[in-house]
Amino acid sequence: MQGSNLVRLRTNEKTARPGLTHKARQVGMNPNHWYPAAFSHEVKRKQVIETRFSGEDIAVFRGDDGLVQVLENRCAHRHIKLSHGSVENCNLVCLYHGWTYNRSGELVGTKHEDFGKKLPSARVRSYPTREHYGIIWFFPGDPELAAITPLVEIPKFEGSDGWASLSFAYTWAAHHSMVIDNLCNLTHLWVHGRWIVYSDTFLADHTLEGDKITLSWRHQLRRDYQYPLTRRVFGKNGGSESDTFMIYDYPYQSAVSNNRVRSNNFMLPIDDTHTKVFSLQQWKRAKIPFSEGRLLPRGVMQMVMPLLRPYVKEVFRQDGFTVEQEQVAYQRYADKPIPEPNPAVNRFNQLTVQKWNDYLEYGQTGKLTEEQMAEQMRVKHL
Repeated sequence: MQGSNLVRLRTNEKTARPGLTHKARQVGMNPNHWYPAAFSHEVKRKQVIETRFSGEDIAVFRGDDGLVQVLENRCAHRHIKLSHGSVENCNLVCLYHGWTYNRSGELVGTKHEDFGKKLPSARVRSYPTREHYGIIWFFPGDPELAAITPLVEIPKFEGSDGWASLSFAYTWAAHHSMVIDNLCNLTHLWVHGRWIVYSDTFLADHTLEGDKITLSWRHQLRRDYQYPLTRRVFGKNGGSESDTFMIYDYPYQSAVSNNRVRSNNFMLPIDDTHTKVFSLQQWKRAKIPFSEGRLLPRGVMQMVMPLLRPYVKEVFRQDGFTVEQEQVAYQRYADKPIPEPNPAVNRFNQLTVQKWNDYLEYGQTGKLTEEQMAEQMRVKHL
C-alpha cells in the first residue's frame, strides 16, 4: 500500500503528542488524488528525471512521441533507480544491464544476451499520468480511482480571456500540514513586513463542505509611499480596504486577492519532513489608460510577469524559513501542546487527519462510502 513507510514510522513512534495539531503532523496525504510530479518544461523529449511521493521514488520520462509517463523509480533486476538510465523511443532503459520498460511498466527487452532463456516476466509500477496547465500530474493511489477522479480546474488559465501567469516550485523542509497552515492562515502576514501591502488582516468567514474549506479575509492597506499604486491593484473599489478569498479543496489550495491576483498551489509530499509545492501565479489583465475599459492584450501582460518573479519568490522564501523553523521546533518539543486560537486552522487539521484515515480504511475495505464516492468524482474548481 502506498505510504506504508509513513504508516510504519508513525506506528513505531514512541513519543505521545497531544492535540489535534499534533495528529495532523503525523499523517500522510491521501494518495487517491492527482499530484504534481514536475513542470512540463522540466522533462524534455528523451529525458528522465526523478522525484518522490511520501518516501517512494518516482521516475518521470518523456518519449520520442512527446508523451510523458510516471513509473516506479526502480529496475526490477538490481533495483537501482531507472532515472539514472535513458529513454529510447517511448521506453525507459536501465543504466546497469539495459533492462527496458514500456509505459505500462512492463519489461520489454534487455541489452544483454538471453542465455537461452525467455525474457523474464517482470514489471514496475506505472502510475496514471496526465499533463495540463504546464504540469505533469500522476495518481499515486488506486489506479481504478484515477479513472473516475477529475483533474483540478483552474479558472482563467486558458483561452482568450485568460489571465497572465508565471510558475515556479519550491521545497520546504517541513511536513505538508505545516505548509497548508502557512498558505491558508494569513494571521502570519506580519512576518513579511513591508513586502506585503497590508497593515491589518482579519478572518471574516470560513466554511467547510465535504473536502472543501473556504475562507474570506479582510485587509487594510498600508498607507505609505506605495499606497497610490497598491490601492489601484489591491484596493477594493480603489479604496484602502482589500480582501482575499481562499479555497482549500483537498489537496489543492488557491487564494484570490481583490479578484485581481490569484495564487494556485499544489503540494507534492516528498517525505515526512519535506514538501514540494508547485505554484501557478495569475494576474488579471490591466486596463489600458484612457481607453474606456479596454484591457491590455494577454501577450503584453505575459511579458511583464517575469519582472514579478523575484518579488513573489522572496515572499515565499520568507514563508519557507518560518515553516522550516516550525518543523525543527516540532521535532525538538515533541511533548509540548500546540494551542491554536484560529478555528479555521482546526478545520484544516481535522480534514487532513480525516482524509488520511479515509485512505487507510479504503486500503482495508477497497470501498468508498456514497459520500466519499461523490467527493472522489467531484470536479474541484479553484
